[in-house]
Amino acid sequence: MRELVERLLGHPVAVVLDPSRDGLVVAVSRAGDPPRLRVAWVDADRGAIVARIACPPGRPSRFRPLVASVVELDGSQLPADRVVVAHLAPEASALRPVLMDDPRTGAVEAGPDGLAAVRLSPDALLLAADALDAGGEPVGRLVRAGISEMRFDGVSVGGHMRSTHGMAAGIGGGHWVSDHSEAAFEAGYTPVMPRWIPPGLAPGRPRVEPDIAYPAAPPALISRWEAADGARVLLRQAPAPLASPDPGGAMARPVEVHGLPAALRGGRMLMTLVWEGPSRAFGVQVRGMVDPEAVALRVARSIAPEEITT
Repeated sequence: MRELVERLLGHPVAVVLDPSRDGLVVAVSRAGDPPRLRVAWVDADRGAIVARIACPPGRPSRFRPLVASVVELDGSQLPADRVVVAHLAPEASALRPVLMDDPRTGAVEAGPDGLAAVRLSPDALLLAADALDAGGEPVGRLVRAGISEMRFDGVSVGGHMRSTHGMAAGIGGGHWVSDHSEAAFEAGYTPVMPRWIPPGLAPGRPRVEPDIAYPAAPPALISRWEAADGARVLLRQAPAPLASPDPGGAMARPVEVHGLPAALRGGRMLMTLVWEGPSRAFGVQVRGMVDPEAVALRVARSIAPEEITT
């Protein structure tokens, strides 16, 4: 069966699910950098490809040990089928969906390249997905907020991207703490600080923001400096690699921070700058200042290179 599927698709596949009640085989593969999962439905009897879906790019890691999507056939001319696909980090060996109506759902082992897939019933409510180690113990959980939904109706692909697991440069859900020592204690790592902040800004209380998609991952830390006239600089940071890379796009302008690619977005009143090093990801936000682009770049580049690139 695998040889037939690979010949029809024109590329190797890592996981092949047995035919559904309608005779469709599901094939899962990985491609690209950053990697994205590809899901195809194949009618082996007719030797035909029924549908292909490419999931959002994502990178599993030790702190965020899986990325996952729910992919679905849902059209009047298509047989219904629904699958969870996941890419697991090397620390994980199996995927276990967590369902509302059956919280003890069995695990499925990952195939080559850390890929795993399992069918869901049409009415199953997926709450989360667990990554399990070789002994069957959980090493991380991805909750529903971070599991994308992709749907093919016979004409086009739609769905919901959910959380992108990327680095924002603003303030999200979390809580303020008294100082950076308390922030470091809660987060489990020491925040990296810039050596230059625009004159006239005073430091404020730092903020701890949990990862909404990965409850067990280290939280992000936000440092802020503000002035009475509303001017503000924020520095957000979290352990890298992030599960989703910065998407770039027409609104982003590529720059560099100590040789690392970075993306600027914004205008005269608000500017953001995001980038990622080997061990830490950063986001700078500048508000209400003259030449915010220059300020954002100077703040970012004032962080010691060895604290970004190692």
